[in-house]
Amino acid sequence: MKVKIRQLIDVKDQNPQFSCRVLGDISAKGRKYRYNQELYKDDLIFLDKAGQKEVDILYDEIVYSYLSTTFPVEYRIPYSSMGFYDIDRHLEELDNINGYTKRKRFLYHIGDIYTDDPASLKPARVITHNEPIDYKKWNQVKRNISKNKKIFFRNSENGIIVFVNLQPEADNNFVGRFKKNTDLVTTLVSRKRDSNIEIAPDFIPTEDVISVTNPEDLLMVYEKTCARLIIIGETLNDDYKRSLLKVREYDKFARMMVVPSVDPYNMDHLLMQIKMVYNSDRWAE
Repeated sequence: MKVKIRQLIDVKDQNPQFSCRVLGDISAKGRKYRYNQELYKDDLIFLDKAGQKEVDILYDEIVYSYLSTTFPVEYRIPYSSMGFYDIDRHLEELDNINGYTKRKRFLYHIGDIYTDDPASLKPARVITHNEPIDYKKWNQVKRNISKNKKIFFRNSENGIIVFVNLQPEADNNFVGRFKKNTDLVTTLVSRKRDSNIEIAPDFIPTEDVISVTNPEDLLMVYEKTCARLIIIGETLNDDYKRSLLKVREYDKFARMMVVPSVDPYNMDHLLMQIKMVYNSDRWAE
């Protein structure tokens, strides 16, 4: 698993007990580090001063948990995990539904998967951290993966678009609509601090909430961000309705929900509704 050396130093500073070991051999200014050799803080500082930007370390769940805690955006918590046969069926299902939509869904694998290399007596990497895995890729590599292996992953879709009509010619007053847009974004970004409701394990509110108010931008943002859900304000004119239709034509399985009002005294109920729709699969309905 390739990690920036500065990140490893930061993790070590905050967690002196953190341990990482070399996967790929390293040579720097006369020093050599071999497979399975532990890298101490002094080693990391030496490699950093020698101009080494990153190092290939052995992945395990403990190493990843330290990285995820220190750098939660770059090393996100897995959305879920599945066994070998379940992931096989899930990827086949995604491959089938991809034939009905322009959005192509897949998974990001969390961490490295290794197999034994009898020639070098070292682990050989089969899947790299954050590598996109679709059914075709899976069929190419699965023969090298243990049937007992648990697969940790994130979905290719992530994030929420808040879509509220802020055009001045809309029926109700602009201030009210602006407040609703702000309330929705604030609810998603800030409420998690006061609530036990988690939209998804890998959902980071400060990073994964996007406000779209221009209907011409909706499809572009939906494509670019791979957002998983569109939350819609209740007052939409024809331009806004057409933009939603374009999204539906692009992706017939797009998740959408209407929020008629934001009740400050019932935020947990709203978050539970959002969580339910966010984690649903429309093709399975």
